[in-house]
Formats: sequence, C-alpha cells, structure tokens
Amino acid sequence: MTDNEYRKIYDKDPSAAQTALFDEYLNYVYAIVYNKLRSCGSREDMEECVGDVFSAVFISYDRNGKFDGDLKGFIGTIASRTAIQMYRKLVRHSDTVYLEDELNETADTERVEERTERNAMQRTLLRLIKSLGEPDSDIILQKYYYNMNSNEIADKHSMSPASVRMRCSRALKKLKDLLSAEGYDIKEGNI
Repeated sequence: MTDNEYRKIYDKDPSAAQTALFDEYLNYVYAIVYNKLRSCGSREDMEECVGDVFSAVFISYDRNGKFDGDLKGFIGTIASRTAIQMYRKLVRHSDTVYLEDELNETADTERVEERTERNAMQRTLLRLIKSLGEPDSDIILQKYYYNMNSNEIADKHSMSPASVRMRCSRALKKLKDLLSAEGYDIKEGNI
C-alpha cells in the first residue's frame, strides 16, 4: 500500500484506512517484533509491542505530507524502534538466563565478569539440555526458548498436550539435577 492509496482510504473512512493498513502490514510488523523479542519476551509482550507499533504509526503518520512512496519503510522503522525499546525494558527487569548470545553488547569493564559468568552458564545450560536427548531437549527449547505452549509442541511431536507437560516436568527435574552436579544453584522458574 502506498501513501497515496492510504490517504484516499483515510479521506473516505479513517477507521477503514486503519483496518486496511493493519491487515496489510500485521505479518510484517509481527516478524520484526518477534525477531527482536524472541529471546526475552512472552507472546503477550510481542502482541503488546505490535499494538504499540500500530498506535505509533497512526499517531505519527503525517496526513498532510507530500510523500508518495511505499509505507513499508516507515512502518518497519517504527516497528524496529518500538521493539528495541520493549527489548530494553524487558531485559532491564529480567534476571533470566537466555540461550541466545547478545551480539550487539558493548564492552563494559564493570560487567565483564558478570557477562563471562552468564556466557559460561548459557553454554553449560545448552550442553545439558542437548544431553537430555530427543524429544526432551526439543520440548524444553520449544517451551522456554520459543515460548510455545503444550498444544503447539504436542502437534510438532505427535503427542498429547498432557504427555508434553509430563515430559517437560521430568526433563526440568533432570536438568536441575544436572545443573546442580555442575555446581550451579538454580532457583525454580529461572531456567
């Protein structure tokens, strides 16, 4: 959808214009948000961020401008910036260890030791999860890394959701024991 097309729809019915823009760019915005927040945000966080993106688009759109190009770049920029702000907010209030390395961390001499310990923990955690074997390692990764629910995991593994929950519970107990054997003191819910 170009700016001109959006403006014509908006002049007739602002609500229809917003709906058309939302329908056309929802998947695009969700992909951007998902890529930024998948390592730290829940599904609800991602949905909230997508809503914030469209709110920002509707509020900041210049209806009197002379731009006549594709809106994809404009929307993509707002989506990226909003997702980065949400990521910073989520990470700042989190003490959970994530498996994905943060590639764009800047060097901070005060946090080098903390970052080194966290990276060692991430490598150990990933190694121990892989040692659980299939399908337990997949279930743990899908549940806690990709934020998939039991029904989604069950579909992928041809299991019932109850079986997935049972395997996940047992795998977490094994993982906790393995981490304890490695010398890590893990509190419930922080894996």
